[in-house]
Amino acid sequence: MPTVRLPALFRERCGGATAVTVEGSTLGEVLLALDRRCPGIFELLVEGGSIRPELAVAIDGETGSYLLDEPVPPGAEIAILPAIAGG
Repeated sequence: MPTVRLPALFRERCGGATAVTVEGSTLGEVLLALDRRCPGIFELLVEGGSIRPELAVAIDGETGSYLLDEPVPPGAEIAILPAIAGG
């Protein structure tokens, strides 16, 4: 089962947990399963069917512009990160 690592700003929603292990074979399934454990988190992470633009997602250390139908391998580590902008 994938493990979702949470940044500090979402930990309170999950009872202070830094990581939550849930079921799912796509990013969307994982985030919906996370929402069942941490009610309301899905709407904080997803907007209009996509990851919110102020957030980034890394799957097994690879950050990308993942869609919700992105396959997630069993045992994957998914990190939710505040997006970093610079100039």
